[in-house]
Amino acid sequence: MKIEIDVNEKYPEVGVVVTAPALTPEIERIVSLMRMVGMQVPVKRGEETVLLDANQILYVEAVDRNTFVYTADETYESNLKLYEFEQQLPEAGFIRISKQSILNLRKVKSLKADINRKIRVTLQNGEQIVVSRMYSDELRKRLGVK
Repeated sequence: MKIEIDVNEKYPEVGVVVTAPALTPEIERIVSLMRMVGMQVPVKRGEETVLLDANQILYVEAVDRNTFVYTADETYESNLKLYEFEQQLPEAGFIRISKQSILNLRKVKSLKADINRKIRVTLQNGEQIVVSRMYSDELRKRLGVK
């Protein structure tokens, strides 16, 4: 793979050009990761690809090698892996809450202590999810809760 960077004041904005002999899954993944920089996440709804604003996401979950993105109204599927979401979205307020989930901290409505040091989180839409005990201390720290 060849990478060129051309910095010049004549350009009015930042742009990226990808040249390739064919559109491959690798190229699609690169484009997806670049879009996440702008805090838009490419997701699928049926056969349609939608660019979803990261602030609409409640949480992201990996189930049986598939990644699902949940908003207040809909569930989408993504080609990105959970760790890729985790790497790209910490600035947008996302945190890992279990081996299979990351959570948008801006969508948390309330917390409740659960058994075995787990935390039951109620989201703004009323949905509840459980934070595993391995990640509960980091969640409390990020939210400033004891």
